[in-house]
Amino acid sequence: MENKEIIKREQRLQLINKQDLSISGITKIISLKPDLIQLDSIFGGIIIGGENLELLNLNNENTTAQIKGNVNSIKFVEGKSKEPFFRKIFK
Repeated sequence: MENKEIIKREQRLQLINKQDLSISGITKIISLKPDLIQLDSIFGGIIIGGENLELLNLNNENTTAQIKGNVNSIKFVEGKSKEPFFRKIFK
């Protein structure tokens, strides 16, 4: 019998006082704006809406992002996030 390693995929979100957000499982940053951050993760796209948002840290080793600001919404999107239309045009 062949010994197969089971890969555990896990994503954690921690939001403290609507201001400090930590998300694991991040694979790519799509867009960074003070009112909107778009990320790709192991389970699909994530859109974070709010005010004065900033990415404090992205740890590539454990794929964790630290975001600070006033978080108003977190939306999960099936599949990968799409790059903004105008960014594709002006590359």
